[in-house]
Amino acid sequence: MRLLIGTCVRGELTDQEQGRFALVALIPSAHFAGEARSLTLTPATSTPQADAVIVGAGIAGLSCATRLADAGLRVVVLESSDVPGGRARSWPDPSTGIDVDIGPHVLLNKYPNMLALLERLGTADQVCWQTEELLTVLDKGRRLHFKVGGLPAPLHYVRNLPQVLRNVPLRHLLSNVRLGWRTMRSSPQELMTLDNRSGRDYLLSNGVSPGFIDWFWASASTAILNLPVEQCSAASLMRLLAQALGHNDLAFGFPKVGLSELYAWPAIGSLQRNGGEIRFGCAANGLHRCGADIAGVTLAGGTRVEASAVVLAVPPTAIDSVLPRQHALTATAARFEPSPYISCYLWFDCVLSGARFWARPWSPECLNTDFYDLSNIRDGATGPGSMIATNVIWSHRAAELPDQAIIDATLEEIADFVPEVRQARLVGAAVHHIPMSVPCARPGIETSRPAVRQEKGLFIAGDWVDTGLPFCMESATRAGALAAEQVLAERGITAHLALPTPVPGGLAKWLRRSDGVDGF
Repeated sequence: MRLLIGTCVRGELTDQEQGRFALVALIPSAHFAGEARSLTLTPATSTPQADAVIVGAGIAGLSCATRLADAGLRVVVLESSDVPGGRARSWPDPSTGIDVDIGPHVLLNKYPNMLALLERLGTADQVCWQTEELLTVLDKGRRLHFKVGGLPAPLHYVRNLPQVLRNVPLRHLLSNVRLGWRTMRSSPQELMTLDNRSGRDYLLSNGVSPGFIDWFWASASTAILNLPVEQCSAASLMRLLAQALGHNDLAFGFPKVGLSELYAWPAIGSLQRNGGEIRFGCAANGLHRCGADIAGVTLAGGTRVEASAVVLAVPPTAIDSVLPRQHALTATAARFEPSPYISCYLWFDCVLSGARFWARPWSPECLNTDFYDLSNIRDGATGPGSMIATNVIWSHRAAELPDQAIIDATLEEIADFVPEVRQARLVGAAVHHIPMSVPCARPGIETSRPAVRQEKGLFIAGDWVDTGLPFCMESATRAGALAAEQVLAERGITAHLALPTPVPGGLAKWLRRSDGVDGF
């Protein structure tokens, strides 16, 4: 069989992919195909009146739109591309026909807003939860199986000590004691005061050994914050530590279907059943005002969509396409730098492993940090053999590599965990170059995150908004709920739609100082 290699660059789709995306807009795969075939795609020439117009059909936009439609508002969603989902979408791979995500995404059981949205859409059962262990890390040829549970937080990690001590000296582990104590004792606002410091500098100032920083913290920063530890905000890093120390029941979840089938198409179906409207290929290029008041948006073709409330559910890199340069939010958005990544999807002629997910410590000599055998997650929807997806996070080091070189390096890194891959036949491959996974959590960026309500009638939603959460799907979902609350509040309707951020439990709950702010 001829090896088929496909490339997809977000924002730069080929004509073939555009055609496939247009087809998917009408007939997506999986069990929502029937629902999507009934969706009405409104031509982009009408100028409807609406109560609220949402710019962007990603997680944040659809989270906001479905909640407003549930509340009885007339909602119009404008999406500049031909498909929903934004930075969390999926499509049929051109060479195999099997659904692929823009890149592998992971859910956390501490994502109350995202999980509530999936429950509302009827797709919560389409998540495969890994409960037998937290994750497997391949380090120095050894598989370290990290587990949680048993003892109260933060003692739940003690059960992992015997295997960790084979690879990490005890003195390196103990160098984190002061850091952990200080973090558990700190209130959320106290942690935010660290935003002007880099992660590595703060770790060193608390006595963490350079060896442990290189072994653990460099990997944690890259995998979760999507940039190196020496470049990340100490506030971002320590807020994550506070949560990790405060929950003894963490679990990762993996979508059993493509992301678009998990939430995007079901959300659009819900929106339309409640009288809402979705318009694809419809770019907003400015605000429409009546005097000083928000009155809707203008479209690229010169028409308008009139509404008393506008929600910009777009990434910070797209704000300047809608707002004028002199608007305060335009300057704020310009501070948010995208973190790029590359995802590989590889298909083999045989099943290679029983693992769902594994990781390896970050190293400048390697490309990938996390690996997913989707054939053990998606219930037979990946072909006869293994379908393995990987992520090259903070992918600047691979930006100039040809796709074949990325595939070759990825195969070697998979072989470190699954040696059988050397005897398997690669029957298909796709390399996705994604300009932005999340915004970079650099020093100073946490305290720059804007509020949901910008002015009367103008709101923003997205993972980069001030949600009290790291940049992630949960932050985007919560931002959509917060924006919906604010839109309704301007209409005199009180609604509590956004669920609170997680609060550390166990012993950490009693050690933590409170400043009236929950969660992160």
